Amino acid sequence: MPGNPWYGTRGELAGAVLWSVQPVAVAIAAAGVPPLLQATLTTSASLLLVWLWTRWRDVAVFAQDATLAPGVRLGLLYSARLALLYLAAARLGAAGAVECMVAVLLLLLLPAAARRGAARPFAAVPAALALLVVAPLLDPWGLLLAASAALAWAGLEWAVRDVRLAECGGEKLVFYQLIGAAVTLPVVSVVAGENWLVDASSTAWWALAAQVGACVLASALLWIAPDAAHRGQRLPALLAVAPSATLLLQAASANWPTPPYWVAAALLLAAARWPPRAQLLSADAE
Repeated sequence: MPGNPWYGTRGELAGAVLWSVQPVAVAIAAAGVPPLLQATLTTSASLLLVWLWTRWRDVAVFAQDATLAPGVRLGLLYSARLALLYLAAARLGAAGAVECMVAVLLLLLLPAAARRGAARPFAAVPAALALLVVAPLLDPWGLLLAASAALAWAGLEWAVRDVRLAECGGEKLVFYQLIGAAVTLPVVSVVAGENWLVDASSTAWWALAAQVGACVLASALLWIAPDAAHRGQRLPALLAVAPSATLLLQAASANWPTPPYWVAAALLLAAARWPPRAQLLSADAE
């Protein structure tokens, strides 16, 4: 976006790192706050902050147009991805959940990405195989949740390409996603039998606050700052950076064990999706 200092590669990378804060904070708070309740609190607080932002900027997110039907679909898929990722992070840890999810999503998107020259198949396949080798060592339900989150993410990427959303502002896209999550996740949490009468530690509350801040800032950098023509570039940045960033943040903040196979898988996943140097220079020049 011309004139926007955050637009381009630096903004995409910063947004990807901020996105990685969420699963790490989920794993930290999981001992005191159930994961779906965390997702409910995070999305509700984020929705309030984004709404205040739109009021301040006079953005008409409630204007009637043709985006309601695809927006509802977007919100439901975002809710599913978020719920599944939170549940997987509580079981596998942040790095495990993110790496498994990204590996599955990378394989789902690999044929189309390879045709565009945006992926390196010979790096993607070893990353997925490395995760398959260690899969028997991991919680099977956690693996299933992470794989399901990848399927929901792939559906989200399909939904956002609806032609009726082509000219939709970034604030409205974020609003659709957060509203869908704020409406559905409390119901899912109650149905799942989570206890809302929690006695969380101060660490858990700080982790929840970090989730809200990361959700709002990452949404701003990945959805709101880019214009419609460049908004799709957020996915390559996320897939390239999120596994390594999550692993480093988890090791630094949660004192979580870091097995060598997670490090190897994160590096292979980054190599599979890291854009060529020509693309990086082109993004910075725009």
